Amino acid sequence: MTLAIENNRLLGAGIIHRDSPNHGGLFEDDAPDMVVLHYTAADTAEGAIRYLCDSENEVSAHVFIGRDGSITQMLSFDVIAWHAGESSWQGRTSLNACSIGIEFDNAGLLRVSDSGFTSHQGGMYQPEDVICAIHQNRSEPAFWHNYTDSQITSARNVCRTLIAHYGIRHILGHDEVAPERKLDPGPAFPLDTFRAELGV
Repeated sequence: MTLAIENNRLLGAGIIHRDSPNHGGLFEDDAPDMVVLHYTAADTAEGAIRYLCDSENEVSAHVFIGRDGSITQMLSFDVIAWHAGESSWQGRTSLNACSIGIEFDNAGLLRVSDSGFTSHQGGMYQPEDVICAIHQNRSEPAFWHNYTDSQITSARNVCRTLIAHYGIRHILGHDEVAPERKLDPGPAFPLDTFRAELGV
């Protein structure tokens, strides 16, 4: 998929735009220079997007990537989203002010149940959609909802476009910038390989 950015909006075949009311002001002139990756921990894409666009929730991201690779932009890239919360990286804090947030349709950490694997919202997941891995911020293995190849490909295309347009220098997991609070995108996301492929 060929993507472009015009007036801080993604352009490309199939791109969906849904505006979220949840945002701060405009980025400063030297921002954004990083991307922070998240999983929604929700069981449906539509439910996650509705949540991110509900003014009562005071949370948002710039981009949502569905399991089929579909891309929904909810905020223009010149506006501060509310996705990183209390966060820090290399001496910088409050990273909402300098980062683009990307959310993946992914249930995250799962628990074993009698009929398979269950999310914290109660959704059921089959073994082929689950991996067992140790999170970098934990010591014991656990079960995690996997990411699809289509999601990784779309994320790579989006990030490559953001790098070219804004000079993005860092692609980080929420669990790297808020390690005491967050687990996303988790060990199912191939973050080191992803960064290496993009040269950041």
